Amino acid sequence: MARDEQETLSIGEFFAAISGHDGVFELVGGIVYVTTGGTEAHNVICSNVLTALVPAAKRTGARATSRLTGVRTAPDTVRYPDVVVDCSPPDAAAMTASRPVMIVEIASIAIPVVDYGTRLCEYQALDGVDTVMQIEVAFACVLVHRRQEDGSWTAERVEQFGVAIALPSLATSLTLDEIYDTLAVKPRPRLRRQQR
Repeated sequence: MARDEQETLSIGEFFAAISGHDGVFELVGGIVYVTTGGTEAHNVICSNVLTALVPAAKRTGARATSRLTGVRTAPDTVRYPDVVVDCSPPDAAAMTASRPVMIVEIASIAIPVVDYGTRLCEYQALDGVDTVMQIEVAFACVLVHRRQEDGSWTAERVEQFGVAIALPSLATSLTLDEIYDTLAVKPRPRLRRQQR
């Protein structure tokens, strides 16, 4: 792409500019950012989550897709979460999910920590999204954000293996065992007081 780094693009110009380029790009406030690839652990977690969600999504008439499905969060912003569950009618030519209900982000060196809060707010502002999961890679921890009936959001931290994480919109659940399958991920270290 031979454009100035700070030149702003429309969504249409963004898709035209990235067409045929390797790698993953995001459009944030009209500015194109390059994202880097993930570690093997990141990719394994992504595969594990997709493997678990694809059958449940199909049963509900939705599709679980990977990192190459964009989510338009503003008129000049397209994000690429690690997993998206989309309830829109099938459209092989679609560049973005038009009715996302669930979004999964896996911790990555490609996403600055300060960006996670911004992304979460963008996802929560989308009408159809009812669940946003943030998954840690270095230790076993999943933060699940759920939209309540009154439109408010709650957050649940899951750090125990064997505990079902309910996903009502897909009529299924997910466990840390499934998410971290084949990885030697341990619980987050905790400080223990010694007895005298």
